[in-house]
Amino acid sequence: MKTFILLILFIGCSLNFIAQTFEIEEKRYPYVDIIEWKGKGAILISKDPLGNNKQITLTLVSEEKKSVWDQQFTPKGEEYYFISSENARYVYFLDNIELKTGKVYFTQLNSAGNIKATSIHLGSAVRKIAKINYNELKTVNVVVTDKALVHHFRYTDKERKTIREFAVFTTHHNFLSYAVELGETPFKQLKDLRYGFWEYIGFTGDQIFFAARTFKKEKGWGIKAFSSKGKITIPGLFLIAPENLIPVQNIGFGTTGKYYLKSKPTIEYGLLSQINGHFYLVGGQRKQNTGAEITLFQYTEGEWKELNEMHLNYFIEKKPLDMGIYPMNEGIGYHLNHNGYNKVSIIFFDKKRKEAPHNDFTEKTIFNPSSVFLKKEKNEFVVILPNGFLIFDIRQLGKKEKVTFEFKSR
Repeated sequence: MKTFILLILFIGCSLNFIAQTFEIEEKRYPYVDIIEWKGKGAILISKDPLGNNKQITLTLVSEEKKSVWDQQFTPKGEEYYFISSENARYVYFLDNIELKTGKVYFTQLNSAGNIKATSIHLGSAVRKIAKINYNELKTVNVVVTDKALVHHFRYTDKERKTIREFAVFTTHHNFLSYAVELGETPFKQLKDLRYGFWEYIGFTGDQIFFAARTFKKEKGWGIKAFSSKGKITIPGLFLIAPENLIPVQNIGFGTTGKYYLKSKPTIEYGLLSQINGHFYLVGGQRKQNTGAEITLFQYTEGEWKELNEMHLNYFIEKKPLDMGIYPMNEGIGYHLNHNGYNKVSIIFFDKKRKEAPHNDFTEKTIFNPSSVFLKKEKNEFVVILPNGFLIFDIRQLGKKEKVTFEFKSR
């Protein structure tokens, strides 16, 4: 991590890089897409453009300036969903986000290029702890942590007149599933903005964190954490919310089930996350001398302390900020769409780093978290690695020929 931070600082100082171009040989079928595995490299995706052969080929390209490995998998349908996150050693390609008769089908991939395809009956895991019809579970989110693939579900319990929430943790190494009930929200409480549903907010090691808006004399969040085997590690923690934050409409950001589901955005007063053992909050504020800003808070010594900020030049009072966040080791990446500003950037944890590039948001940005670190052209796909960064022109995709990368090293 220190090496990575030094690299970012190095970029910020505008020092010279040594640039090299190299080619990746064409496969049987053209490269049709590219995604980033942050910290590992770029994954080129090739497949039959006619759709006669359903097999997908994955080619990892890294700072070794060659293809590190090639692997194949065959999705069950036309679509598949790439799930990844910061500090997780595995990525997943899901065949289905919503359960099919209680099951999820997926392909698991690790950084060495080892690949496994299987299916897990998550509905039966939930049935072990709750007598419900698992076919009525609604997926809220799917994320990957260092130890498990995590599914988050909501269930409308008409008898109890509540919304019940469940999480299922599927361990990477043996695909065993452990279900927990996060909590429930009475129907009558749904319109009270002091309360909210549970949301996944991050992980550190084998602690997986969830939070829900609640009220205990003051507005705030209730926190719970679990191990990958469903053992509760933090049964209850309450964090008081900062006052006078601008409403934020959470539009989601990053390669998670929440993004693919395109659920109706929820209004929040700050977006909470947990990474590397710390709680962070991103929220909007009005400042007397500088106007409105996006503020990054860190929870320290029992209170929220301002860590860094990004000023809003054209803030409209009557509109909430449409915003999604992606926690990273360097800071909180975000997508902000407000008053003609539709861009991605990052607020750094380092207080000295005030300036960050602002790049136009595109659907490709979701699969390219490094795009928040460098100012780039619209057609560039940029991946930052420990010893430099890769640049790829996405206009090369879809052609039956070799492709070229540029690697800039220190």
